[in-house]
Amino acid sequence: MTVEEILQGESKDLEFKEKLPEDSKKYMKTIVAFSNGDGGRLIIGVNDD
Repeated sequence: MTVEEILQGESKDLEFKEKLPEDSKKYMKTIVAFSNGDGGRLIIGVNDD
């Protein structure tokens, strides 16, 4: 993943998480949604603002 791709922001197949949440349910929903769809990327360590 390039910086330019990250700067384009989130989309239907790209989700940013600033850090791993203590409650895994918060990011597992994203992983399940990607698995049930066309796939996607979950990038941890990037603020979604």
